[in-house]
This record gives sequence, structure tokens and C-alpha cells, in this order.
Amino acid sequence: MPRGMLPTAKWQPTFYTPRLHTATDGDEIIDFAREHFLVLKGFRAGMPLDFTTWQKWLLRALYERTPEGRLRYRRALIGLPRKHGKSLMGSAIAVYGLIAGESGAENYVVAGDRQQARIIFNEAKSQVLSSPLLAAECKVYRDVIEMPRFGSILRVLSSEFKGQAGLNPSLVLFDELWNQSRSDLYDQMTLGSGARLEPLVVSITTAGYDLDTVAGRLYQYGKQCAAGEIDDPSFGFWWWEAPADCGLDDKKAWAISNPNLAERLLDPDDMRTAMLQTDEAAFRRWRLNQWVRAQESWLPAGAWEGCRSDQGIIDELPVWVGLDMALKHDSIAVVIAQPQPDGVVVTRSQIWQPRDEGVDVAGVEQYLRSLHLKYQVQEFVYDPAYFQRSAEALSDDGLPMVEFPQSSARMIPACGHAYELIVNKKVAHDGSPTYTDQVLSAAQRMTDQGWRLSKGKSKRKIDAAIALVMALDRATSRQTALISPNIVQVWS
Repeated sequence: MPRGMLPTAKWQPTFYTPRLHTATDGDEIIDFAREHFLVLKGFRAGMPLDFTTWQKWLLRALYERTPEGRLRYRRALIGLPRKHGKSLMGSAIAVYGLIAGESGAENYVVAGDRQQARIIFNEAKSQVLSSPLLAAECKVYRDVIEMPRFGSILRVLSSEFKGQAGLNPSLVLFDELWNQSRSDLYDQMTLGSGARLEPLVVSITTAGYDLDTVAGRLYQYGKQCAAGEIDDPSFGFWWWEAPADCGLDDKKAWAISNPNLAERLLDPDDMRTAMLQTDEAAFRRWRLNQWVRAQESWLPAGAWEGCRSDQGIIDELPVWVGLDMALKHDSIAVVIAQPQPDGVVVTRSQIWQPRDEGVDVAGVEQYLRSLHLKYQVQEFVYDPAYFQRSAEALSDDGLPMVEFPQSSARMIPACGHAYELIVNKKVAHDGSPTYTDQVLSAAQRMTDQGWRLSKGKSKRKIDAAIALVMALDRATSRQTALISPNIVQVWS
């Protein structure tokens, strides 16, 4: 096995895109840092920088090359807790791009605010000034490092900068992407890099609060790529994260989310002190690298994760299908629910993300037809507010379409029923990252009649949670119902 192809078990990322090719420039960066960079802080201050085992593996993965000799990745997201040398590793990537990149390279260190952006940039400045060779080759200014020989620059930017549209980046390094609520800056920098031969946009961040941000969307996209749900070999994803249902004092969870701890480069006593003296949400974000929702999920911690199972859909048994259709910029979710002889309802999901041209209604319709042919579908359950025209066409094709208006009268008891099934482990799912994120993103909204699911203030996507509730309600209460090939009005 070529060096750097696979991580070892003790520090491997929780989610990552696997290597496809053996060739890499990662060793060049590792050697460059060892030759020109110093450890500037701590007990090893003044010693040459030698990256850790997991950092070397990560750099080799990030700079993978295709058989055609091109860098594989154009976009990448790296997720790590605090105290893992993100700034030092980022500065090495930035300076290497300045020195070894193409002639006339434009390299940028970017963050939501200038203070954050300067952390990596100032580290890069210090390293350049500490190296006699780099200091002789470069001109160092307040916001820019120039390499006159090759006409290359390394510049610090933040969201306050208004000239992004005119830039032509070769390398963009985003620091703490979670702190950018809007995608404008990210979009401008990534789109501006399209004219380069080998553009690379790398985001290094800890987890945030809201998945409906540029960092949250990339995180979800990366998990889909890592799981094989999306085929995008140009997107790199490496994310260390503790299990969602872990206790704060779970030392195995500490090691899973902290590769430096797994390599004995981080003091366990430091983790324990942080656990005892830090707010739970902050500890989970900063030290366990978990996305922390601003509001409580509708489910108790670990309940959904405890329902993960390899139990699959049985072709010979009836299924019920819930559909949550969307407006233009929302996702679409279809959830299959099948009660099985052991009393467990097995579920599977299919989720469509929004596109610029709108929702893929035709694709959804075709998928529902394929389910009708493959399984013994008893009901296709939908909200008539957004799917009536399609439902009529599908009904004409023989699909058993059943209306499920998402009124409080219908949703409140259905949500409560779904809650009971999940907490009692009567639901099974395959652990799909996007399915899980949408289910756990739902919150409880209280009404005079009781609670129902809601997006909450963050407006995260919860379409799969809604579709799940609808499918579970019909699957567990209507198993003996006679199904008409026509659209059925269901009000009770």
C-alpha cells in the first residue's frame, strides 16, 4: 500500500473521501515545512517543523494527483477541534502556494472578519521572516507577502473587502468557515478561481451552530461524498467528530474527535479540565467538533443514532411512502417506511437538494414510479399544497396517492407518534448523513393543541423529518386500509 493511502485506526477521520490515486504533492509540502518552518511556540520552539503522522496523511490526501498529472481536488473542507495546529498547517499550505505555485499565483487567506483572517496570515509572515532563505526571496508587508521572482502574492482578506469580484485566485484558504453566515465571499472566491489551471480552495474549520450556512452545507455535502451518495471526485472532505450520542466524559469519543489525543500529543487532563469548566455546547463544538444546534432537537440526545440498523426493506412486504415537497429553494424528501414482523419500522430516504433552476419535480415523479414498480406500496402520502398537479398525474398512472394536509390537527398526533416509535427503538434507518442531519435539525414548536415539528429560527432543512412523520403515521395506523387507485382525501 503506498504511503499515505489509508489512515491508521487510532486517528482516522470520522468522515473522509477515500484516496483514488497514489500520486501526491503532499510530501513536497511536508519536506518544504521541515526545511523552512520552525515551531515558534511551546516546549519545541525553535525546532524544525515536522508534521504529525495524521497531518502528513492529510496533506498527502489533500494534494492527491490524478493519472493525468492534475490535482484531484478543487474544493476541500477540513474539520478539526481546537488545539490541532490548524493555523500552522494552514500557513504551510499558504506559503507553499506562494513559493511553489504557478507563476503569477494569487494566494489568499480569508475569514469572516479581519482579526480571524490574520491568525493564519500572521503565522505565515512569522515563518517567512524566520527563514533566511524565504526572507531573502519575499517582500513582507502588513497585508501582503510578495514573491517578486515569480510575481506571486499571498494576501489576507475578510468579508469587509469589496473587491472580490476582480480577483483571480490560485489558492484560497478559508479559516473558521463556520463563522460566515452568508456565502457571498466564498462564492466570489471560488468562482474567481475558475480561470486557473489548478485552483484549490481549502476551508479549515471547527463545527458551527447552523447547518444552513456555507460551512454547514459543505459539511453535509462532504458527508454525502464520503458516504458515496454523491459522486464528486473534485471535492475533498476530512472531518473529525465525536459520536452524537456520546457523554462529555467519554474518553473514546475524545480520541475519535481529537487525532492529537489519539497520538498522545494532547494532554487528557486538558480535555478533562475543559469538560469541567466549559459550557456543554461550547465543549461539544470546540473540543468534540460537533455541530451544536441553537435550539434543542425534537428528539432526546442519542435517540435517533440508537435506531441505526442494517435491517433493510423486504421486497415482499408492504411499504408506505411519505413525500415532503418543497418550494424553489428548499430540499425534497421521500421516506419509505415498512413495518416488519419484529415490530420495527424500517425506513429509507431519498433527498433532492435545491438547484438554481428550481426543484426537480420530474425527477421526483420518476422516482415515485420506480418505487411503485419495485415495492408493494400501499400509499404515497403527500401534502396537497405543493404536489397536487403531480399527484393527479401519478394517480392516473395507477399510483395510490393519499393526501396528508400538514395541519396541526394532523401533524401534532403524527409527530408525537413518531417520537414514541423512535425513543422506543421501533424505527430503523441506515445512518445516511443527510437523512440524519434533517431529522435532527427539526425542533418542537408548541401550539395550543400540542407540539409539532418546526424549522425553528435557523431555518434549517427538515423535509426528511416531515416525510418520516407522515410515512410512520400511515404505516403504523393504516396497514389494513384498502387502497384505491384514485386520490384519497384523508382527514382522520
